[in-house]
Amino acid sequence: MQEILSKKDIGERIKDLRAKNGLSQSLIAEVLQLSRSNYSQIELGNQYPSFHTLHKLARYYGKTYHWLIHGIEEEQSEESFSNANQIIRELESTLKQFSATVDKLAEELGLLKEKALK
Repeated sequence: MQEILSKKDIGERIKDLRAKNGLSQSLIAEVLQLSRSNYSQIELGNQYPSFHTLHKLARYYGKTYHWLIHGIEEEQSEESFSNANQIIRELESTLKQFSATVDKLAEELGLLKEKALK
Protein backbone atom coordinates (compact mmCIF):
# COMPACT_ATOMS: atom_id res chain seq x y z
CA MET A 1 0.00 0.00 0.00
CA GLN A 2 1.31 3.43 -0.92
CA GLU A 3 2.21 5.72 1.94
CA ILE A 4 0.30 8.98 2.30
CA LEU A 5 2.64 11.94 2.60
CA SER A 6 1.72 14.20 5.46
CA LYS A 7 2.21 17.93 5.00
CA LYS A 8 2.39 18.23 8.79
CA ASP A 9 5.18 15.64 9.12
CA ILE A 10 7.22 17.21 6.32
CA GLY A 11 6.70 20.66 7.82
CA GLU A 12 7.77 19.45 11.27
CA ARG A 13 10.97 17.88 9.90
CA ILE A 14 11.82 21.11 8.07
CA LYS A 15 11.03 23.22 11.14
CA ASP A 16 13.15 20.94 13.39
CA LEU A 17 16.12 21.26 11.03
CA ARG A 18 15.86 25.03 11.08
CA ALA A 19 15.45 25.21 14.86
CA LYS A 20 18.33 22.77 15.55
CA ASN A 21 20.57 25.01 13.44
CA GLY A 22 19.39 28.15 15.25
CA LEU A 23 18.16 29.80 12.06
CA SER A 24 15.23 32.14 11.48
CA GLN A 25 12.36 31.57 9.10
CA SER A 26 13.31 34.80 7.34
CA LEU A 27 16.83 33.55 6.62
CA ILE A 28 15.68 30.19 5.26
CA ALA A 29 12.94 31.85 3.23
CA GLU A 30 15.59 34.10 1.69
CA VAL A 31 17.84 31.10 0.91
CA LEU A 32 14.85 29.39 -0.76
CA GLN A 33 13.79 32.59 -2.52
CA LEU A 34 10.33 32.38 -0.93
CA SER A 35 8.36 34.88 1.10
CA ARG A 36 8.59 34.31 4.83
CA SER A 37 4.84 33.71 5.03
CA ASN A 38 5.03 31.09 2.27
CA TYR A 39 7.86 29.34 4.08
CA SER A 40 5.91 29.55 7.34
CA GLN A 41 2.96 27.77 5.71
CA ILE A 42 5.29 24.92 4.73
CA GLU A 43 6.60 24.57 8.30
CA LEU A 44 3.06 24.67 9.69
CA GLY A 45 2.09 21.86 7.33
CA ASN A 46 -0.51 23.91 5.51
CA GLN A 47 1.11 23.39 2.12
CA TYR A 48 3.53 20.99 0.48
CA PRO A 49 6.92 22.35 -0.49
CA SER A 50 7.75 22.14 -4.20
CA PHE A 51 10.38 19.71 -5.46
CA HIS A 52 12.67 22.69 -6.05
CA THR A 53 12.21 23.86 -2.45
CA LEU A 54 12.81 20.36 -1.05
CA HIS A 55 15.91 19.98 -3.19
CA LYS A 56 17.33 23.30 -1.95
CA LEU A 57 16.53 22.41 1.68
CA ALA A 58 18.17 19.01 1.35
CA ARG A 59 21.34 20.54 -0.06
CA TYR A 60 21.36 23.37 2.49
CA TYR A 61 21.07 21.04 5.48
CA GLY A 62 23.05 18.14 4.02
CA LYS A 63 20.05 15.81 4.11
CA THR A 64 18.49 13.67 1.42
CA TYR A 65 15.30 14.48 -0.41
CA HIS A 66 14.03 11.08 0.75
CA TRP A 67 14.66 11.98 4.41
CA LEU A 68 12.78 15.27 4.10
CA ILE A 69 9.77 13.47 2.60
CA HIS A 70 9.71 10.26 4.64
CA GLY A 71 11.84 10.92 7.73
CA ILE A 72 14.11 7.93 7.09
CA GLU A 73 17.29 7.51 5.12
CA GLU A 74 17.37 5.20 2.14
CA GLU A 75 19.50 2.18 2.82
CA GLN A 76 22.31 1.60 0.40
CA SER A 77 23.36 -1.97 -0.02
CA GLU A 78 26.92 -3.25 -0.11
CA GLU A 79 26.31 -4.11 -3.75
CA SER A 80 25.57 -0.49 -4.68
CA PHE A 81 28.77 0.66 -2.94
CA SER A 82 30.71 -2.06 -4.73
CA ASN A 83 29.22 -0.98 -8.07
CA ALA A 84 30.06 2.65 -7.32
CA ASN A 85 33.65 1.74 -6.47
CA GLN A 86 33.96 -0.23 -9.72
CA ILE A 87 32.67 2.75 -11.71
CA ILE A 88 35.13 5.05 -9.93
CA ARG A 89 38.05 2.75 -10.77
CA GLU A 90 36.96 2.57 -14.41
CA LEU A 91 36.64 6.35 -14.61
CA GLU A 92 40.08 6.83 -13.07
CA SER A 93 41.58 4.41 -15.60
CA THR A 94 39.83 6.17 -18.48
CA LEU A 95 41.02 9.55 -17.22
CA LYS A 96 44.63 8.33 -17.09
CA GLN A 97 44.36 7.03 -20.66
CA PHE A 98 42.78 10.28 -21.80
CA SER A 99 45.50 12.31 -20.08
CA ALA A 100 48.22 10.23 -21.77
CA THR A 101 46.54 10.76 -25.15
CA VAL A 102 46.35 14.51 -24.60
CA ASP A 103 50.05 14.57 -23.68
CA LYS A 104 50.93 12.70 -26.91
CA LEU A 105 48.80 15.10 -28.95
CA ALA A 106 50.54 18.06 -27.32
CA GLU A 107 53.93 16.59 -28.25
CA GLU A 108 52.84 16.02 -31.85
CA LEU A 109 51.45 19.54 -32.06
CA GLY A 110 54.77 20.89 -30.80
CA LEU A 111 56.65 18.90 -33.47
CA LEU A 112 54.30 20.18 -36.17
CA LYS A 113 54.83 23.77 -35.05
CA GLU A 114 58.61 23.29 -35.11
CA LYS A 115 58.45 21.90 -38.65
CA ALA A 116 56.16 24.71 -39.78
CA LEU A 117 58.55 27.37 -38.45
CA LYS A 118 61.62 25.88 -40.28
